[in-house]
Amino acid sequence: MGIKILPTEIATRIAAGEVIERPSSVVKELVENSIDAGATQISIQVEHGGLSSIRVTDDGEGILPEELNLAFHRHATSKISGFDDLSAIHTFGFRGEALASIAAVSDVTLTSRTGFSDSAFTVNVNNGYVSDPIETGASQGTTIFVSTLFSSVPARLKFMKSYQAEASRILSTVEHLSMANPHIKFSYDVDGKRKMTTPGNTNLRETFSALKGVNLANSMIEINFDSDRYRVIGLTSPPDKYKGNRTGISIFINGRWVTNRSITAAIEEGYRGLLMQGNYPVTVIFLEVPPDEIDVNVHPNKKEIRLVYENDGFSSVHRAIRESIFQQFPIFETPFLVHTPTMPLEAELSKQLELYEETQSSLNDGSLVYTDILTSSNDITQQYPRFEMIGQIANTYLVADGGDSMYLIDQHSAHESLLFYELMTHWEKNAPNVQPMLQPLLIEMTPEQMEAIASHTPSFERYGLSIEVFDSQSLLVTSVPLMGRHIDIKKFIDESIQSLLRKTDTTDTHVKIAASIACHSAIRGGQRLSMNEIRGLGDALISNGNPNHCPHGRPTLLRVPLQLFERQFGRI
Repeated sequence: MGIKILPTEIATRIAAGEVIERPSSVVKELVENSIDAGATQISIQVEHGGLSSIRVTDDGEGILPEELNLAFHRHATSKISGFDDLSAIHTFGFRGEALASIAAVSDVTLTSRTGFSDSAFTVNVNNGYVSDPIETGASQGTTIFVSTLFSSVPARLKFMKSYQAEASRILSTVEHLSMANPHIKFSYDVDGKRKMTTPGNTNLRETFSALKGVNLANSMIEINFDSDRYRVIGLTSPPDKYKGNRTGISIFINGRWVTNRSITAAIEEGYRGLLMQGNYPVTVIFLEVPPDEIDVNVHPNKKEIRLVYENDGFSSVHRAIRESIFQQFPIFETPFLVHTPTMPLEAELSKQLELYEETQSSLNDGSLVYTDILTSSNDITQQYPRFEMIGQIANTYLVADGGDSMYLIDQHSAHESLLFYELMTHWEKNAPNVQPMLQPLLIEMTPEQMEAIASHTPSFERYGLSIEVFDSQSLLVTSVPLMGRHIDIKKFIDESIQSLLRKTDTTDTHVKIAASIACHSAIRGGQRLSMNEIRGLGDALISNGNPNHCPHGRPTLLRVPLQLFERQFGRI
């Protein structure tokens, strides 16, 4: 068979298949057009899961009668006018494909009235033919009625699910668009029955409450975080509220509902150590990115996007999630505080310490540098409780008097957390504290190791670890992070490379590197500290805020209320 140009009708239906996959795709495209038109109220009505009909009505600015026909031409749009506009997109639509694609696989009636007209006008589209506008009566805004979806594409119709399943997909789409636009009042009806409505009062929590219920909405933790590059806002669930799948995770970048593996990974990483494996949070996250640092022109459905600085996006979301949770839940109380102990206090505490000590990392020899403790810093504003450092237990745990409570601090996890957040700050500012080496360290590598570390050299260097290739089987380390100047560099690099070789997803590599540097640089469990060093760590914890968990998810501090002692000693 020779090469030939496909007829316009076939080419149009093929292209439409990329944009319009199922009824929820139609709803998404039409509602996004309504949002771009400045609507404050949007109504969605469907019959038989949207396969029989879909009606979307808005009170937006409307379409001029002389442009109604043009609106159904492929690549006809009011959103952009030149190629350069693609680098600064502020609207949901911009490709000019939605209406043309919908009309290619269904029958469409569009009625619209602008604020400049006393009358509305209607056009009908059947088999790609657009009728002349007919004057009619209607309120300002636009109503689009789509019927007999995919009747001309029976192959696509075969892959549709039940009416109920398709209606549920539409509900999910409308819910996400509602959360992205809490200033708009949405309503959704299925077969004449109201399924959801939102207040349209700009309040995200109240919108979430209308969609997911009051109890969950009231328990959600507010996120409001600014990094040097991006802003992150939204809501996320406390650790005791979770789902068995990722359907509760909703990601919005510049207000656009998207899917992004890196941001999803950042959210899950934020709950590391707080949720059991296989459980996932309920999160509504908004990442604000400069328009020229995002590519939304990846796929016709515009759900898949790319970030120019993906690692920075990951870092911002991960830190926003982690800090928001720990600001609301700053102290991890020992499990035995929730009931009357069944064994003497000293035995109960001993049991807790033994269990907790098993999780500690064993690090190489080296001495604590007092100034490292005093200068460790992060940007968290939530404060530790005020306490007075008293001493050390088993050369691993520090004891502090909080007045109405005793606090036990894991010296390694606490110091590790301080160093980790300092490193993350260095990453965001791209301003590491570097210690040049008087004599470069030569490290031999296998070819596989050389290849692994070569692709991640920029991440190491952004933390102050400078690596140069010496020959095909060795490299030179010329500088290290200031906080890591006493660590065993060869051991650290060996362990880091092994970790990189095991990973298939590299979206959080820089976070893993920071956690590893912090772990290797921190005070060790089993290391005896002087009272000056103990007080130094305590002061750093209080002044630098709330790193209540180490990067691996283990708590840094346990609280034992005075009431427990009084009960054990028979005072109450």
